[in-house]
Amino acid sequence: MQYYRIFKQNFHLCLALTPNRNKQRRENMNKKMVRGILTATLIAGVIAPAAVASETEGGATSDLKGEFSLFHFMEEDGGGTSKAFWNAANKFMEENPNVKIDFEFTDSDNYQEKLTTKMAGNELGDVWLTKGDMLPTFADGGLIQPADKLIDQDQEWRDSYIDGAFTDCTFDGTEWGVPFQMQANCIGIYNKDIFDEVGIDGWPETFTELEEDCKKLKDAGYIPIAMGNKDQWLAESAVFNTFAYRYIDQDWFDSLSQDKGAKFTDDQFVKALTDFQSLAQYFNEDMNAINQDEMFSLYYNKKAAMFFDGAWSIGTMIQKAPADVLSATHCGLMPAVEGEPGTKEDTASGAGWNYVISSNLEGDNLTAALAFLKAVTTGDYAGDALNQGFISSGKVADDFDMSSLQPLFAEYYNLAKTMKNHTIFDCALPAEIGSGALYADTQQLIAGTMTPEQMAEDCQNVLDESR
Repeated sequence: MQYYRIFKQNFHLCLALTPNRNKQRRENMNKKMVRGILTATLIAGVIAPAAVASETEGGATSDLKGEFSLFHFMEEDGGGTSKAFWNAANKFMEENPNVKIDFEFTDSDNYQEKLTTKMAGNELGDVWLTKGDMLPTFADGGLIQPADKLIDQDQEWRDSYIDGAFTDCTFDGTEWGVPFQMQANCIGIYNKDIFDEVGIDGWPETFTELEEDCKKLKDAGYIPIAMGNKDQWLAESAVFNTFAYRYIDQDWFDSLSQDKGAKFTDDQFVKALTDFQSLAQYFNEDMNAINQDEMFSLYYNKKAAMFFDGAWSIGTMIQKAPADVLSATHCGLMPAVEGEPGTKEDTASGAGWNYVISSNLEGDNLTAALAFLKAVTTGDYAGDALNQGFISSGKVADDFDMSSLQPLFAEYYNLAKTMKNHTIFDCALPAEIGSGALYADTQQLIAGTMTPEQMAEDCQNVLDESR
């Protein structure tokens, strides 16, 4: 609960610094975010002719000058999105020596907490990463400037994004952020050698099969499903959100987010909470005491047979897993639940995070920041993203060699073609609930200290209060 207390304190301080919030604007934001990203956006739209001219490839211009700060969570020695970011960032800095960038790093597990603290203290800087749930506060408070008007001044840049890239950074009809990825928020990762050892024939297709497989793994002395929820976000955002779409659908979420009848206390959502709490018996006992990286270590060390996490974990496995573990690693979709309307293909997906630009940034400094953001979201970055194990928000050149993809990512890439993509809860709901109550209550749910009914009621109360 520590994170939730800090979040609530800082969030309400932030609200005190902003103008009165308009309910209609909130509804407009939710309408813009309701449909997520179509599968064609994630896959078919990725391959298209490169839109950035060679003389501006990577955003480089020899006479570019200026300085700005960037608050981010991209690890310099990380994989996936982090590696692609730094590859593009380092190239940009080499080609533009007169641009000074003050990078301020906070690891992803603690980023949201630090962001709300910086906002409350008026210490946000020039450019930072945020999710869609915080956009209303930034926009209504006059803290950020619209990104669409800036990007539209460079048609090549505008044309370099795949369709739907800006869904998660749109509020009240305005694109406030610059996206850099298009990720499935949940994918199953498993060690086939361990599965074979205990007599499991491939990835489970149904919830019943998943439970049966977990029993076999537990009896054999393995942690069936590794979980690292110390920082609260992983269990809800990267696992439960997609699991819930086996019980609810996009129409239900639209109704909930737009206050048109659906509630967290509805039977189907409570049933999702109930079954997810049951699944938690197969997590490691210290699930709420370790973070994502420590969860990965359980998998690397072959103590855990599988885990669920966002598609960003594909890149991490490619970058950091021991060679024998990586060669045995495969991926699968969250299994369907028999008797429930959702399918295994229903997945919470989207851009999620995006870069936003301070309303105080202007002149040469703004020009430099825009050139940098162009370089770390489009152009060569988009092709490198595939090599690093994730799908970016930028178009990839049509001559990109798909045969060069690492096998694990190629496996995920093919799975992504089958996904039915849905809204990510904590990118579309008000921050008080999306990154607040849902995170904290899910932590209590899997620990067994809160019942499904109590969580549903608490989440609904917080949602009602936020409107």
